[in-house]
Amino acid sequence: MRLKFSSVIISLVVASSIYAAPAHVGHLQKRDWVSDKLGALFTQVLKDLDCDSCVAALVGIKDIAAIDKSLVLNAVNDLCPELFKEPPDVCQGLVFSQGPVFLDSLLSADLTGGDGNEICFEAAGLCPAPAITSGTLTFPKPRPLNPVIPPPNGTQVDVLHLSDWHVDEQYVAGSEALCGKPTCCRKFADSPATPQRAASSWGDYNCDTPLKLGQNLLNYVPTVAKPSFAIMTGDIPAHDIWLENQTTVVPEEFNAFTTMVSLGTEIYPTVGNHEAGPTNLFPTEASGGNISFLYDGLASDWSRWLPADAVESVKNYGAYNVSPRPGFRIISLNTNFCYSLNFYLYAHVKDFDPNGEIQWLITQLQAAEDAGERVWIIGHVAPSQTDCIQNWSALYYQVVQRYSPHVIAEQFFGHSHMDEFALFYNSTTKNSQTVVSTSWIGPSVTPFTNLNPGFRVYKVDTGNWNVYDSLTYVADLSQASNWDVNGSSPNWHLEYSARQAYGAYVPIAADQPLGPSWWHQVTMAFESNATAFQQYYTFRGKSADLLPSCSAGSTCSTELICDLRAGKSSDSCSQIMPVTKREDGDGAKSLHGDFRRRLAKPWNIGLCGAIH
Repeated sequence: MRLKFSSVIISLVVASSIYAAPAHVGHLQKRDWVSDKLGALFTQVLKDLDCDSCVAALVGIKDIAAIDKSLVLNAVNDLCPELFKEPPDVCQGLVFSQGPVFLDSLLSADLTGGDGNEICFEAAGLCPAPAITSGTLTFPKPRPLNPVIPPPNGTQVDVLHLSDWHVDEQYVAGSEALCGKPTCCRKFADSPATPQRAASSWGDYNCDTPLKLGQNLLNYVPTVAKPSFAIMTGDIPAHDIWLENQTTVVPEEFNAFTTMVSLGTEIYPTVGNHEAGPTNLFPTEASGGNISFLYDGLASDWSRWLPADAVESVKNYGAYNVSPRPGFRIISLNTNFCYSLNFYLYAHVKDFDPNGEIQWLITQLQAAEDAGERVWIIGHVAPSQTDCIQNWSALYYQVVQRYSPHVIAEQFFGHSHMDEFALFYNSTTKNSQTVVSTSWIGPSVTPFTNLNPGFRVYKVDTGNWNVYDSLTYVADLSQASNWDVNGSSPNWHLEYSARQAYGAYVPIAADQPLGPSWWHQVTMAFESNATAFQQYYTFRGKSADLLPSCSAGSTCSTELICDLRAGKSSDSCSQIMPVTKREDGDGAKSLHGDFRRRLAKPWNIGLCGAIH
């Protein structure tokens, strides 16, 4: 795409003026000069909200960074409070933890050769979606002509699904729940003496999970289920992204997984974007960088549940393969290699399979097919979500098409904090005959933001390892202040059974799993039955009733139903919304970056990922 002439001139002025700056100009004067130039660039981007301005800004930033990265970091830190309406301490933490990696990636990227458009699309939603160029995969063996799915054996077990734990070890009851930082309910240096809304000891809709709430959830689980094992689809640390680093995340993860031992069963975790310190940043072999401290720490934490070979695999790049039962294996992916706010990925945007994880996945699935095994895939960022980079998601989709439904029994992810699902098809024609796999997106433990805390129990047949029912449990956090006053505890309860709730619209035989064909028919019911859709929308927010309204037949419902049928991010009808300057006291929280998202589609606010 050709850049706007005016934007190019701005970038060239920035670059050439730096080069021409008199040698006698002092460092502070140069820093002020850079702040002025970058301020003009950022203001232009926020004014135009278009692709050309975004790419031009990246070019200008890269030119300055090539001379002195510290000039850019200091200038952005100076500009951040005014331009992005974040407190100075948040700005400083974000700029100096995320900024160096972003600048290094810009220095390696070919910004005017297409990389700039890719970055501005994936990270900011300001460019049109580039074409999918990751190509067609070659598999070790052709798909069997008549693949056979193992029959059920009639023996069902409970499997617990936890996701997005986000326990805040610095949570303080009575502190301000409506602060101006990315997460609240803490005693910050600038916290008011008298809070506008005092945080309950059990949690708040604007904050992460208090430790006592997480512990209470774990104590409740055995009263309603006897899990044969559990899966934990990522994100342990809180959303204090401007403060997280190597020294904070490792003990937080150790403490969380030690707490989960009380469940008394094996837990098979996956790596979330918050596991890294700084948040989101997972280096690849191509980018360089070292995150062995995290993988070594997680390998140690998870060694109580994983065999030695899986522990060694975690040390490599956070992924592993394990067989909890004969004929069944779980493959845990590190989906941060598709996460759009992992800035390491932008150094080499044409490295479509960072660290060869997709090829590793194929190897595991082929071995499972050869052995006649069933597989669950677990991860954090779902490939259906718009903050999973489209080229990676397209490759993953091909893998699912090749090995479903005879090898891949189910998929499980998290990240959005909501109760959702996504479907995969073997054709561009999407119907109940072409659908081949379901991706279950688990509800979060954290109530952040405007959601009830929740967890899920699956009823699973050990013959085919398919899900026969999904039971979602929540606590009504709107009652938290009453629990404090009365000295009571959360009212955990069954929110709904998927078989019962949606079976009322799409009847299903008792001996049939909640398979992808049935789920596609459920999405059809959402289109034709307003009551069915509203029920889904309520469950999506875990019955907190705090999400913006979404009427059946509206643009909102049409988009959400489309997303349920979009197993790959490029099929999503939701768009990555552009960044914009937030008005004071308003706007959605930017959880993983130093920018704000425009609320053009409030029903699709990204919670744990800066999506939509």
